[in-house]
Amino acid sequence: MKPSERTDVYTLLRYTLELYIVSAWQHMGVLPDPVTGQTRLALEEAQIAIDCADFLAGKLKPRLEPEEQREYERRLRDLKLNFLAKQNDTRTEA
Repeated sequence: MKPSERTDVYTLLRYTLELYIVSAWQHMGVLPDPVTGQTRLALEEAQIAIDCADFLAGKLKPRLEPEEQREYERRLRDLKLNFLAKQNDTRTEA
């Protein structure tokens, strides 16, 4: 591997952040699992994925352009609002 081909930690953070965002949507039952094609609701797992995504976004923030930063903030806000809605739905159904 040439030095110019090395993946720096910020690239890994972006990749991992995307994985946690997608995982949160999957665990909220919004996106299907790519392996099974099924949706399922697992709010505890969704909460952990959101918390991890939030943490990683905070670590990545100093390296982002303002537009990218706003986009990640918007995406995380959407996740959190949808999580709260799902949580309220399950409480109402119980």
